[in-house]
Amino acid sequence: MVFEFVEGNLVGFRPGLTRGEVALLFGEHPTQFMKSIFSVSPTDEYNKGAIHVYFGKDDVLQGIEIFTPNVFLCFNRNVLGENAREVADWLRSEDVSFAEDVLGYSIANGRLVLYAPEKADHPDALVKAVYASFKDCHA
Repeated sequence: MVFEFVEGNLVGFRPGLTRGEVALLFGEHPTQFMKSIFSVSPTDEYNKGAIHVYFGKDDVLQGIEIFTPNVFLCFNRNVLGENAREVADWLRSEDVSFAEDVLGYSIANGRLVLYAPEKADHPDALVKAVYASFKDCHA
């Protein structure tokens, strides 16, 4: 699947979507699992495990985590599976809210997080996943 993040938003998704509305967008019934012992609601898994969708206890969308083999376009470039340092270099120039920590990078004031946990140890580390947050956003 191809996803695109434009002007601070994940195209096709919006704050306030319910679990049922998200399932309709994907056009399939998800597999559900509890991500951790602290989870308040099951995580929905789509596309053979390559997409995890998180919900609050009210079944309202909290976030979407996307893995390869999906494509995730950000500023018209794919970031998933790409060299983390190269991605960071051009993201710095595209978003003034760019931030970095040991697990990866964030942009759009923290609404989009790119996970590259091996970046400190390996110069050729790849972006492993992208997380778009809908928590504390208003419909």
